[in-house]
Amino acid sequence: MSGRHHKYGPSTLDALSKCIRFKYDETQDEDAASEGTELHAAAETGNTAGLDDEQARCVDSARSYAEFLKFEDGADPADWEDLREVRLDLKDLTHGTADRVLVNRKLRRIHVVDYKFTRVENDHALQLRAYGAALVEKMLAESDGAGEWSVVMHVVAPRLANPTEREEAVGSLLLPGVRAEIEALYERIEDPFVEATPHEDLCRKCGRAGTCPKLRGVALAVAPSIGLPLPGTFDIDAATPRDRAIMQVLAGALVQLAEKWKKSNADAVAGGLEIPGFKLTTRSTGLRLAKANAAEFARRMEERHGLAAVDLLACANVAVNDVCDAIAMAKGMTAADAKEDLKTHDTDILSEGKSQFLSKEKRLSDLETLAMIANAN
Repeated sequence: MSGRHHKYGPSTLDALSKCIRFKYDETQDEDAASEGTELHAAAETGNTAGLDDEQARCVDSARSYAEFLKFEDGADPADWEDLREVRLDLKDLTHGTADRVLVNRKLRRIHVVDYKFTRVENDHALQLRAYGAALVEKMLAESDGAGEWSVVMHVVAPRLANPTEREEAVGSLLLPGVRAEIEALYERIEDPFVEATPHEDLCRKCGRAGTCPKLRGVALAVAPSIGLPLPGTFDIDAATPRDRAIMQVLAGALVQLAEKWKKSNADAVAGGLEIPGFKLTTRSTGLRLAKANAAEFARRMEERHGLAAVDLLACANVAVNDVCDAIAMAKGMTAADAKEDLKTHDTDILSEGKSQFLSKEKRLSDLETLAMIANAN
């Protein structure tokens, strides 16, 4: 395994364990990624300045869960080493960063806690086991292998219906088991004959979805496989609640694939391919100004047209997160504190965007959800 050292981190291995051909699509929602980074930073420091009430509650809930672990089974909180953003290395296999680690050397007990601020149900079993195994390996090396360690792995996801998951293991069993599991996973990754496995969460985030031979049949094959017909109508306005439930499941599997198909077809026609019944149409989406060129553009507008900065701002949409970063740099504060300042003094002219979406009531796969719909009266 030495030649494969640290090829994938625990979270990537976790995804690959579900679908061996998964590759994260870098064009995914930047706002969601930015929020996740912001909430993890707040969970590390405890500083919720700049967060809205819902975000702050999520952070406080995650941190409180970890704090309560120090009192488990009558333990003395003073006996716990409380570590944040801990770099963990499972020798020759993987490395990553755990959000929070609690170590009690008297009890020879470890808690590893990973925060998830997603709104999408998923499991992260291998990622957590990899963190736990790396901690056991580290502790055994530090203590010359003396004594047994127990490790408890936790996922804290305050936005989900089931906000916590917990798995406990004996270190001497966890470590070799995880190492063998990851070794076997690397062998599967390198085997060109191992096919993709459609996965409802991963497919919509996968950069290979448009070319995946397995994905294209998922949505329409899954319903007949359990004897469930397709919706009685594809007219959403005329759909029954049952039809809408089926459509909701199918949409998650189809939307990513559909976008990939459309882009690939447009690129193919642009390259000279003829697709019967379609032609390539190009429409302008308007001139765009890259953020890096904003200062130079302002200078030119003032020089040629006499537009002062205030005139230019009247024409612009301002990215508030960029403003927070600029304030933080200028004032020597954190971006979170800068955001809190804006929320304190400028909410009369600022507004906060919201999104609404459906999420499953229970942690079920698409197949299980469709089966539940089929069996409902």
